[in-house]
Amino acid sequence: MRLRLALVQFARGEEKEENLEHMLDLLSTLSGAGLVCLPENWVGREVLEEEEWKKVLGLLGEAAREGRFSLLTGGTYLRRGEEILSSCYALNEQGKVVGRSDKLFPSQSTGERSFLSRGREFGPFTLGGVKLGVVVCVDALYPEPCRTLSARGAQLLLNPSNIPENRVGTWRHVGVARAVENGVFFAFVNNTRSCYPDGRRVVGHSFLVSPTGELLAEAGEEETILEHEVDLSALKEVRLRWPFLRDTGRFWRRAGFPSSWRGG
Repeated sequence: MRLRLALVQFARGEEKEENLEHMLDLLSTLSGAGLVCLPENWVGREVLEEEEWKKVLGLLGEAAREGRFSLLTGGTYLRRGEEILSSCYALNEQGKVVGRSDKLFPSQSTGERSFLSRGREFGPFTLGGVKLGVVVCVDALYPEPCRTLSARGAQLLLNPSNIPENRVGTWRHVGVARAVENGVFFAFVNNTRSCYPDGRRVVGHSFLVSPTGELLAEAGEEETILEHEVDLSALKEVRLRWPFLRDTGRFWRRAGFPSSWRGG
């Protein structure tokens, strides 16, 4: 099975209304994409209230329906009752929500833990016949979520992020490791041409890695939609040759870890 993947490397501005309008313009240019993934906090760093998010989600759903693609909304700070979570929603080709994946480990270094709750929804879920998992930003640095999603059948891991220039090299190494150790494709989706509050630049370099560790595609610093056709049929051969995922499951069973650690 082949999947046309589109990673939206977004030049985020300061105003959330302008960011939303610009993102919708970019999505309207897509043709032939099967799955589209947006970066983390592309709307902005503000916390969106429930009614605000419903409006954004409705407009994104309309874009997915008109473009005939599935869509991952990236990660957005959302108020849910008494909590604030960072969540990525999965929309099918009809623009309907079919799942949600939360950031499990808010960033200590950026101060997220002072206001952001740990997520609960995790996945994986199926879009367009493809089983996939989402790890929002720093969650990719924890091997356990990626391994659990892969053990539960994920073929593709997507990492919507907002990573500064001085960390992109680290993310490239992590992406290769997560792809190889789990026998999956791994996609990193970053913003660009924006800055952290402390002045560090965010400069893109979104990328896609194969389950053999090959860097299949990488963007530069420009705003772009990085598209690549993913051959999911390659997973079977790779996992037969490199049985890392299967071997780890056996290790967990022998070591007596609970089934929740090993995907059931």
